[in-house]
Amino acid sequence: MGGGIDQDQLDALFTAALEAGIARIEKDGTFFPLLFELRVTGSIQNVAVLESGPIDGRQTVLDRFAEVLRSRIAEGLVAAAAIVVHRHAEDMVEVQLRAANYSANVFAPYGLATRGFLARKRQLSLGAFVVRPAPNEVF
Repeated sequence: MGGGIDQDQLDALFTAALEAGIARIEKDGTFFPLLFELRVTGSIQNVAVLESGPIDGRQTVLDRFAEVLRSRIAEGLVAAAAIVVHRHAEDMVEVQLRAANYSANVFAPYGLATRGFLARKRQLSLGAFVVRPAPNEVF
């Protein structure tokens, strides 16, 4: 099922995922969940998940991401993953980190300043992170 990752790899994966979420909020004001993989080669990739199978009414995008990750992990392609979720109502970005030896959700509250009338400019400032252990549904 794949080995664990070290702290430097975990930090790099978290940073890539969080920065992407911040960039989407500053550009668009919100975003749909994003999926990042730390490949066994050491590279970090943002993954586009195209719907290729039927989804019943109970399945969510996070369920679909977990399904895709499980198969890619089983193939030996992925060492760790991060799913970035915008908790818009709570002014928070959540990064769900998963590896064989690590599973936690990191919550990053933020403040958002907006300026400009026609061309809106958003500037996000992060608060203190909160890390919570989480069940590991993919490794």
